[in-house]
Amino acid sequence: MKSKITKYLKGKSSAEEQTELLNWVRKDGHLHEFQQIKEEWKAEVVTEAIPSEFAGNWQSIQNHMMDQLQKDIQRKQRTLNFFRYAAILIVAIGLPALFYISTQNKNQAPLTYTTVSADYGQISKVLLPDSSVVWVNSGSTIKYNNHFSASNRDIELVGEAFFKVKHNADLPLVVSSSGLQVKVLGTEFSVSDYPEESNIQVVLEKGKVELTSASDINFRKEMKPGELASFDKTMKKLSVGNVNTNLYTSWKDGMINIYNLPLSELVIKLEKRYNQKFEVDDAIKSMPYTFTIKNEDLSSVLRLMEKITPVVAIQDKNVIKLKHNKTKLK
Repeated sequence: MKSKITKYLKGKSSAEEQTELLNWVRKDGHLHEFQQIKEEWKAEVVTEAIPSEFAGNWQSIQNHMMDQLQKDIQRKQRTLNFFRYAAILIVAIGLPALFYISTQNKNQAPLTYTTVSADYGQISKVLLPDSSVVWVNSGSTIKYNNHFSASNRDIELVGEAFFKVKHNADLPLVVSSSGLQVKVLGTEFSVSDYPEESNIQVVLEKGKVELTSASDINFRKEMKPGELASFDKTMKKLSVGNVNTNLYTSWKDGMINIYNLPLSELVIKLEKRYNQKFEVDDAIKSMPYTFTIKNEDLSSVLRLMEKITPVVAIQDKNVIKLKHNKTKLK
């Protein structure tokens, strides 16, 4: 626009260009910009003589345009004063309606889902739209829809995740697994529900949660901090007891606490932690283990297992076979 204004000031604009410039100047704030560019241009040419062939045109066009601008601005100001008051009334009436329509449209929007997965050997940390934080354990997935934190806080879980939930008394967060629903307002807890495992485990560190079941409306259980709830998927039975919650939730910090765990269940954790497939002899599946894995590599863990129990680890292509070492004294 500066080049068009400069062309006009030099008296070289066509009638069409002058009309276009006039329409532009009429818009809010453009008159000030026009005057500023004009002053800058005058400063640049103040020492230069105006060509005689343009002097008359320049002065007459400039005077004519400025007169017309003043008339248009006065007329526009009177019109603006009228519409200013009208706009106040329209806004006062329209805002509630706009909010209602916006809310309705949002609620009626088709559901889309966000899925967060953690590969074997990985842990994913996720910040949810409501500022809650979720740690997704190896081989696990969470899923929530595009209305999350607006009309619901529903999460679907496959595997294991630790939740640090932002408090919202009006909109509880609900974690749904294969057999349980965990309903919370604001708390810290862990849910484990891997498809290959027979139990769903819920461990509560802080706050309060309520366990329900989509298939049984009469099923309801409140948990207290420090409790572990174990739900048998086959028998549909729930048992609750007090535990050291750190043994069950420290995985989010990179630690795995193994406590009196049979080898058949231990290898499931090792497969997820190290992304390694195992095969276990039937004779040693029930052999219990108690130890802690921090930053150790898999080779170190296997050497420890061979040292404390009569097992031997044999690499067979991409599978590690755990066999009973009959020559080792128990």
